[in-house]
Amino acid sequence: MNAKYAVVMMVLVALALVALPASAAINKIPAGGEIFLGEKGLDVSAAVGGASQIAWWQPGTNTETEQPADIQQVTNAQSFYVSPDIFVGKTGNWYQWNGSVKGPLSFNIKEPSLNLKVWDGSVDEDVTGKAIPVGNYGNFVVETNMQSIITRPGFQPADAPFKIKVKSADGGVYTNLVGNNGKEISLTNLAVNQQLWYWVSPDNKHTEPAPNDGWNTAAEDQYGNRMYKAGTYTVWAECNANGMKDQYTAPDGSDYTGKTISAVKSVQIATDQVKIEANKDTVVRGNPFSVTITGVPNAEYYVWAKGTGSMTGQPDDQPPMILSSQADVKQDASAGPYEIGKYQYEGGAGKSIKQDVPDDPEFHGTKFYALVKLNSSGTRTVEWKSSKDTKDKKYTIRVERKSGSQYKSDEVDVKVEKGDVTIVASGDQSYYLGEEVKLSGTNSETDVTYLFITGPNLPTRGGMLKSPRKEVNNDQPASFDQADVQDDDTYEFKWQTANLEIDAGTYTVYAVSAPRDKDHLSDAQYDTVSLVIKKPYIQATASASVVAKGDKMYLRGTAEGDPSKGVAIWILGKNKALYATESVNDDMSFEHEIKSATTESLYAGQYFVVIQHPMYNNEFDVYPDNPIEPQYVYGSYPTRNSQIFKLGGSGALQGTDAAEALVQAINSAMVDDTYTKLQFLVEEAKVTINPIGEQAVGSKFEITGTTNLMYDDNDLLVEVTSSSFKPTDKSQSGEFSGATGTVKVQQGTDGLNKWTFNVDASTFKPDEYIVRVSGVTTDTVETALFNVVEAGAIPTAAPTVAPTEAPVVNETPTPEPTTVPPTPEPTTVPPTPEPTQQSPGFGALIALAGLGAVAFLVMRRN
Repeated sequence: MNAKYAVVMMVLVALALVALPASAAINKIPAGGEIFLGEKGLDVSAAVGGASQIAWWQPGTNTETEQPADIQQVTNAQSFYVSPDIFVGKTGNWYQWNGSVKGPLSFNIKEPSLNLKVWDGSVDEDVTGKAIPVGNYGNFVVETNMQSIITRPGFQPADAPFKIKVKSADGGVYTNLVGNNGKEISLTNLAVNQQLWYWVSPDNKHTEPAPNDGWNTAAEDQYGNRMYKAGTYTVWAECNANGMKDQYTAPDGSDYTGKTISAVKSVQIATDQVKIEANKDTVVRGNPFSVTITGVPNAEYYVWAKGTGSMTGQPDDQPPMILSSQADVKQDASAGPYEIGKYQYEGGAGKSIKQDVPDDPEFHGTKFYALVKLNSSGTRTVEWKSSKDTKDKKYTIRVERKSGSQYKSDEVDVKVEKGDVTIVASGDQSYYLGEEVKLSGTNSETDVTYLFITGPNLPTRGGMLKSPRKEVNNDQPASFDQADVQDDDTYEFKWQTANLEIDAGTYTVYAVSAPRDKDHLSDAQYDTVSLVIKKPYIQATASASVVAKGDKMYLRGTAEGDPSKGVAIWILGKNKALYATESVNDDMSFEHEIKSATTESLYAGQYFVVIQHPMYNNEFDVYPDNPIEPQYVYGSYPTRNSQIFKLGGSGALQGTDAAEALVQAINSAMVDDTYTKLQFLVEEAKVTINPIGEQAVGSKFEITGTTNLMYDDNDLLVEVTSSSFKPTDKSQSGEFSGATGTVKVQQGTDGLNKWTFNVDASTFKPDEYIVRVSGVTTDTVETALFNVVEAGAIPTAAPTVAPTEAPVVNETPTPEPTTVPPTPEPTTVPPTPEPTQQSPGFGALIALAGLGAVAFLVMRRN
């Protein structure tokens, strides 16, 4: 029985041991202490003070007067679990709670935070994600808010919950690293007791990194082999106090980065090897290039244009230069001392790098070499510049560092080529004086393109574009027109050709990479473009030489030279002066409408038109005082608004005199304007009808005529009406026939236009017809008469009457039966006349009436 009892007791003791947390010494929480999400098996007895509940208030609420936002039951104060399911989002102070009254502060629940950095203790610099040279001491910096865990009651160093893990490129994970004098420094059970904690520090205070201790990246084993190979290492920190890393996980179940495990960081152990690379194998002269040096972090390297000492350093015989004022790129002063330049490079037989570059007169070679310090990642980019003075050839850029008795070096070749310059002119290379010419092109040689022009009676070595008679001077940039070159090697220059003191002719524009005149182009890149310069001119026509009053007309023409002011139009007649301006279209055409209301107000007679072009200065140098109702004509010489002659009112010049005076004013040698002139007649509106002649029923014919109305823009109303169309008695026939319609005025000759009206007489009745032609929009009317007869009718001179019989109507159709209705038979006439009847009846009366009508028509026609 005693044996069984002993076995049971042993099992119970074992179970009790298993139930206890692994780090029992850091699970005791004092009253008001800090605990963290995910911690399990905490002894919070002292913190809850016998209370069975704890309460939490939202931040900002009054814990004395308001009810708690959450209340939790403490079922086992000796094994309390800070469950993320319950306490995420409810961090902060939790108080004892007796069901209605708040007690003392139990503890403060926090969200854990953990981060790690890699530090180079030898240079006291953060090298996270960068490189650390072989031989420097590496260190680690832990950043956390969980330092209070180390201060809990009963803490022992063996209970420290923090770890740093270092993983090699081969996949091995270190638990300790070799420090100074071969001692091993642990990466586990780290007692992180402050927010910023250094792994190895002087006097173990962990407040700052040790400068000569830590991870010895150059440590060797007993056989002299390096223990830490060059390459990339990954590092991170962990904290699993009271199982918190296992319990508090990310939503996907993985370790919670930044909470209980830091983000994985990297550091590269760099060997004492150096490499230099250029961003371009070939560079066009005038453009920059750069070289990137990779080597020992924070180490200094010499870099120079190797083997260029035989060059003079003069323009067109110098190597590329190192750009001044770059970070961690040091250069000697031009006047010395030459501390950097005196470095004696490997294989130079005692020769210094200053002796290996040109001794140019301006910088004495100091721009061709430098001392470069690499950054903590072991790299540095150095920019070089080339210019028009750089000789086009291949250059070797060398980097070198001497460590002890060992030289580490590398080289890269960069070829500098001559650039190219091009120039083109917009359009067809033919321009009028006064136009703006856009010159553009490329310049891969320099940052500025220099321009000049040559041509008839201009300086033989070239003149400025903006002042062609002013000679350019070789190597004097200010004497040239200049265009800045953009990043894409393009440039643009807008050349205004107005007021340039040049005449029409052929000119050549030069684009040069340097300020070189025509006699010194051999040492520069250049291109040319030829331009034809023409004088502007103007021409115009009127839509008609004769215009009817009330009819509109147009003045159309071409004004070359792109006059932005347009053209000025003067219309001068007796007691009349009109002035207007008209814009010019992109195709150099213009059109001015003289409206019908204007021509309606004009007296019949001759009018003179002068159309004025502003020419080179794009200004009208002859102009009216008042464009709406001109009274005087002004000029710009000798001063603006100088009166030339009177155009309106008493004593004004009229008609041809005014036109002649205006032309003479524009012809003045002090005026650059030009002009064209024309004239037109204003007549009363009229229309005529050509003779129509006799037409037969069923025929088709034309009625034509002439008019002085403008063609295309005018319509005529033509009405053809039977003359029998009049009121009749009830016993008479009221039938009539005719036609009507509108026709367009067509272009004619000799100042008269024409019109045509087509008539179909198939429905016409024999009768006399009246033609009336009138303007649709103008007050002009003309009329005419013509006859329509039966088809096949032959006209006779007089009717034949039998002596013994009553007069009868000739059975042959009469030429002009205008008084007899064509179809109705008079109801009073018997079908067959009685020859024995002695006195005239209705038939004889009708016959007499018919003969009378024939006689009337014959007389009227004659």
